[in-house]
Amino acid sequence: MLIVSWNVAGLKPALQRIHEDYSVSSTASNATTFENNANQSSTIKQGTSPICPFTNYLQLHGNVDILCLQEHKIPLSQLSSRAEPHRCSTIDGYESFWSCATDPKSRGFNGVVTYAKAGMVQSADSSPLKDAELDSQGRCIMTDHGGFVLFNVYVPNGIHPNKMKFLHALQNAMREQRTNGKHVVLVGDMNLKIDKKDIYWKHRVVNVDELLLLSEELQQQTHHEEGSQQCNKKAEIVTTENSDDSNNSSCATLPKWKTDVHNHWDKITTVLETIEAVPCQTTNPNTKQTFNRWRARVKLADGKYAILGTYEESAEDALFHYTFSELSYEDSSTNTQTICRKKNVLSVEVLTELMSKIANVSWDLKTQRAIANSKEANLNPDSPPYRWAKALLEEDKMVDVFRHMYPEAEGRFTCWHQQKNRRYVNEGGRIDFTLVDSALLGHVDTSSGSLRCGTKAHNDPYGEEAALMACTSNGMFQAPSFSGGGIAQVSKRALDSQFGPPHTGMIYTPPSYSDHIAISLLMKESFNDVVGQLCLQSNASTRKSQPHKKQKSMMSFLCAPGATKKSASTTSSSSASASSTTAAAGQKRRPQQQEEESKNSKPNNLKSYFAGPVGKKSSSNTKPASSKSNASQDNKKQKKNSLYNHFSKK
Repeated sequence: MLIVSWNVAGLKPALQRIHEDYSVSSTASNATTFENNANQSSTIKQGTSPICPFTNYLQLHGNVDILCLQEHKIPLSQLSSRAEPHRCSTIDGYESFWSCATDPKSRGFNGVVTYAKAGMVQSADSSPLKDAELDSQGRCIMTDHGGFVLFNVYVPNGIHPNKMKFLHALQNAMREQRTNGKHVVLVGDMNLKIDKKDIYWKHRVVNVDELLLLSEELQQQTHHEEGSQQCNKKAEIVTTENSDDSNNSSCATLPKWKTDVHNHWDKITTVLETIEAVPCQTTNPNTKQTFNRWRARVKLADGKYAILGTYEESAEDALFHYTFSELSYEDSSTNTQTICRKKNVLSVEVLTELMSKIANVSWDLKTQRAIANSKEANLNPDSPPYRWAKALLEEDKMVDVFRHMYPEAEGRFTCWHQQKNRRYVNEGGRIDFTLVDSALLGHVDTSSGSLRCGTKAHNDPYGEEAALMACTSNGMFQAPSFSGGGIAQVSKRALDSQFGPPHTGMIYTPPSYSDHIAISLLMKESFNDVVGQLCLQSNASTRKSQPHKKQKSMMSFLCAPGATKKSASTTSSSSASASSTTAAAGQKRRPQQQEEESKNSKPNNLKSYFAGPVGKKSSSNTKPASSKSNASQDNKKQKKNSLYNHFSKK
C-alpha cells in the first residue's frame, strides 16, 4: 500500500500544471521508464484509453493507494455545487473526503482532502477534533480503514495559542481512536521540527546565556586550579580550535568560538540597544517598479552604522531576528504564561553575523559548521510544538518513519521559502511527516531502496550533496530571477525526475507545483490484511465529508408537473436500501443486488418528464365552442409555468 502526503499550496494551480504536463496526450503512448537508485529499470505502463490527467499522474507515481493533500483552498460552496476546478472531487477509482475552511477568517484558505481507492475506506470524519472552532478551520480529516485510522492534517503555522490548542485536540482524538482498538497513522504538514537535522544547519539555535554560564564556571575552576603555575598566571579561559571541549589539559579549555562569545557578548548587547528599523526602497530592474521595504541597523561605538539582516516587508519582520527577549504566550487551558523561547536564544547564522559586524570577529565556514554540529546547537528546546512532538514519540509511542529509516540523512527537507529561492540552495526544513503507531512499524516496507538523488545515483545518498541534487533535479530546476517572470519552464526530463519506484521517503515534485514536495509511506502487502475489503458507510459524518455527493443530478431539476409521488417514493426507497446495504463495515454487496439497485434507481427518460397536459390530443375531433377560449388560456398558462417552455425552441 502506497500512501502519499503533499501540501499543494492550492489545488487549483497544482492541478492546472499537472493537466498541462501530464495529460495522456502529452505523455508517451507506450511506456515511460524510470531508473531507481540501484540502476534497475522500473516501467510504468500508461493506458491507451483516455484517462483523467490527475489519475494518470497518480499512476506515474506508482499507482498511489491513498493520497493526502493539504491546503487545497477550495471553498465548500464549490464542492457542494460541483463547481470545483477540474472536477477534482471525482477521480476514477477513488473516493474523496474533504474538510473545508468554513470559518470566515479562514475561508478560501487551508483545507485538507484524502483520496482513497474504492473499497479502502469504511467511514470518514471531517470534524474529528470535536471542537467547533478548530474543525471549522478545515485542517483535519480522519478516514477509517478498518484496522487503522488515518489523520490528514495541516497544523497552524507559528507559535501561538491556536496552534497548541489544535495539537492537543489532535493528540486527544488519536488517543480516543486507540481506546476504540484502532491503530493510528498521522500524515501531513505539521509545521514543526522534531530533529536538529530537520532544519538547515545555519538555523539551529544556541543559548548564549548557557554558554556564558559555562564560561564562568570554567573561569572559576581556573582560579582554583592548584599545582599548575600556568593556570594561575591569568584568570583567563584557555582556548582550543577543536569543536568539542577538551579535558586532557590540567586547565579547563573551551573551543575558540565559545571564548569569542564570552569575550564579546557584552559589547554586542550594548550595541543592540541602538537597533532600529529603517525604511528603504528596492527597484525591479526590468519593470522599474519600486517596493517599500525595511532593514535593521545598529550604531557602532565609532558612530558608524551597520546594517543587519535582509530586506523585509515590515519593520517588525526586520527586527524580529535581533530581538532576544524571552517569548511566552498565555495557555488558555491552564490560564498560565508558557515560555516558548528563553532569553538570548539565537541562530548560528545570526550569531555569526553579530560577531562579524559588531565584534569584528570572523568565523570561517568550518567554524560555523562546528558550532552547528556541536551539542550546544539544536532546535529550540522550549518550543511548545517541539515538546508536543517529543511527547508524541515518547509517551504515545509513535514513530517518525523517515527518521527511523534514514537516521543519518542530512539536508532532506520538504519545504523551502519560495520567494527567496531557498530550494535551489537547499536551505529549508522538514515539516511534513508520516508517523505511525509503533505496532505498525513492522508493516513498513524497508526494502524499497534508498533515498532519491535526482536523475542519477549518488555514492552518498544520505549526504547534503545528494539532497541538493534531488531537490534541484541535478541542477535542471533553476532559480527564477528576482526581477520577475515567475518560475521558468523546464524540460520533460526534469519534470519526470519526480517519478520512481514506490518507496518510503520523499517525492521531489517540481517547484512550479508547490513550495512543498510530497512524502511517501510504503507498506508491505501484508498490511492489506489489516485493511480488508470495506464498504463505505452512509453515516452523517461520512456524508458531511463528501459535499460533492450532495449535488443533485440534472434529472432532479427536470421533474415535470405530472410526475407522480410514486416514482419519488420508489427512488427514495431504493436509496435507503442502498444506504442500508453499505452500512455494515467490511460487508460486500452481491452483484445481483447491485444490479437491482441500479434498475430501481434508474430515472425515467426525458420524454416522461415533458409529458403532460400540454399538447395532449382529445379523443374527439370536435371541441365545444364554449370552452375554446378557456382551453386556450389554460394551455398558455401551463406553457408559461412549465419547465418545458424553457427547453422549447422559440
